[in-house]
Amino acid sequence: MHKCGACGRFISPTEGVRCSGAKCGEAYYHSKCVGVKGKVMQGWRCPECKKNIARDNKAETPVRGAGSQVDLECSHYSAGTPDSPVLTQQPALADYREPASVSLSTDNRTGTTGQLLSDNPPVYQLILDELRVVREELTCFRKHMEEELATLKGSVSGYSERIDTLEKKVESLEQRACDSTRVDSVIAELRQQLEDRDQELLANDIEISHLPEVNSENPTHVVLTISQKLGVKLDERDIVSAERVGRRQLNAASPGGPTVIRPRPIVVRLTRRSLRDDLLKSARVRRGATTADLDMAGPAQRFYINERLTKSNRQLFRQARDAAGQAGWRFVWTKHGRILACCKPGDPTKRIRSETDIQALFVSPISLANESA
Repeated sequence: MHKCGACGRFISPTEGVRCSGAKCGEAYYHSKCVGVKGKVMQGWRCPECKKNIARDNKAETPVRGAGSQVDLECSHYSAGTPDSPVLTQQPALADYREPASVSLSTDNRTGTTGQLLSDNPPVYQLILDELRVVREELTCFRKHMEEELATLKGSVSGYSERIDTLEKKVESLEQRACDSTRVDSVIAELRQQLEDRDQELLANDIEISHLPEVNSENPTHVVLTISQKLGVKLDERDIVSAERVGRRQLNAASPGGPTVIRPRPIVVRLTRRSLRDDLLKSARVRRGATTADLDMAGPAQRFYINERLTKSNRQLFRQARDAAGQAGWRFVWTKHGRILACCKPGDPTKRIRSETDIQALFVSPISLANESA
């Protein structure tokens, strides 16, 4: 007969199991005390001997859990009678589960309330503290973002006003640019009106060109002589003024002394426009008159009587004559200070007031294309 190593009661060899560990010295245990069912394998050890076996670092060596007090395969003592403690088996690893919740009620056996909460705060309390801190940070961040958004809205509003102002200025400039064309046309029209008025002031003037120029000549006497030759009766009282105008051109290289290369024209202002018209009409009738009967030195040469034009109209008349000759127009003349042109007899008369009219009349699209090429 042997005593059980767990409960201390006698046991027969056929009723118990024997431990092969060195510490127990081949002690016997009740099968119920050590939780053994069925046939026991050879070399079986009790829980106390088994937990004292030296462990190695091999991969197949089981690792003890951090929170376990004994090995899962070892047994531990449960509450029993003071005199006969009962050895029970620890549940297997597959059957082990964490408690679902921590009870805050009073323990019926010990009479303590929330000993775990008082000693170690639970995880959810730490989580709540962290969430509270995060909430405060989010609140501060939200306030900061609201302030930034308010500032951004103010800036956007200011920029929007400035953009509106710039758009109005751009529209104003575009309007002014569109109006500039009108302004240019108005300016051109005003210039033309001033030119017409200046030409109107010369309505009583005539210009006699290609008359030999000599020293100490009397332009008034020359004009009276020309009028008698043309058959127009003039008196000195009908002549307001008569003089040569322009710059004198001399040939300094002449062997006989400086001579006039081209004589200056004589400008005559009459008292009445009718006298001017009579002189011009008679000059056209007697076209080809020369200085043979004017008592002037030198060989006889043709002279011309025309209306007096302003500087701008004189240049425009010269350009019109050159362009008409290139375009094949036969007639270009002036009447009452106006420049007129006609291609051939019977064609309508065209008035020329600017260079644009010259381009439109005499310069064809084909010639413009050839010049651009």
